[in-house]
Amino acid sequence: MQHYSYKRMIEEAEASLILSDAEPRVATLLLEDLFGMDRTYFMLHADDSVPYDRRIQYEKAVERAAAGEPFQYVTGFGWFYGHKLKVDEHTLIPRNETEELVEFVLGRESDDGRTVVDIGTGTGAIGLLLQKYWKNNKVILTDISKQALEVAKENAAELGVSPRMLQGSLFEPLIDKGIMVDCIVSNPPYISYNERNEMDDSVYRHEPHLALFAEDGGLELYKRMIDGLPTVLKQGGTVYFEIGWRQYSALSTYIKEVWPGTRPELKKDMNGQDRILFFRWED
Repeated sequence: MQHYSYKRMIEEAEASLILSDAEPRVATLLLEDLFGMDRTYFMLHADDSVPYDRRIQYEKAVERAAAGEPFQYVTGFGWFYGHKLKVDEHTLIPRNETEELVEFVLGRESDDGRTVVDIGTGTGAIGLLLQKYWKNNKVILTDISKQALEVAKENAAELGVSPRMLQGSLFEPLIDKGIMVDCIVSNPPYISYNERNEMDDSVYRHEPHLALFAEDGGLELYKRMIDGLPTVLKQGGTVYFEIGWRQYSALSTYIKEVWPGTRPELKKDMNGQDRILFFRWED
């Protein structure tokens, strides 16, 4: 059989991705994620022969990536806050900006036995990482999607944490069980349907619309949570929302109208965009 090296396999993959207007760096990312070959390992073994079954697996993965499928779905996992998390078609791919939300909450909330809920958890990225770095606080994860919670359960097992998980829309599972919390953290669907043409096509075609879009210019779910705070949040409790970069003004105005004693604040992300709306709730 003709010698077929890792170097040749990567070069052919990069050419295929370029022809499909996909990023050529995905060729290397797939090699790392599928086979655990980091850059140093590849440099040392670039001329080694590729086993036939590995070559077929890699070529199928490249074909999916060249068709526009995010490489995290191709490999079945993504990285978040330094940890490997399972993802599938029922969950969003965790974003770097959301890591900033986790870091911000960890830096502001005391680890003193309070109850925190991650609303719309998806892969579990936010809630699971909070639980992993807290010793005393108790985190609850909720999601409307049963399939997403199954993914979150697998990620919890991999991270060695076991937070409570409840299925249901927004606050409903908490209300049903009479649970009151000290802190709410949420990265809900917040893209307006009118923003469809501004989205990356691969996101629109492959990531779950249930986790992407919301009515009322993307504000619907925030407003429902803001209206329902007395049903689940203790007086003086804190709220952290990840938001779209054009949403702070409308949301802060709405919060002050509904809860005049509350003063929302804003934290920008690493790119200088509006990203985290947070406040201490006072009615």
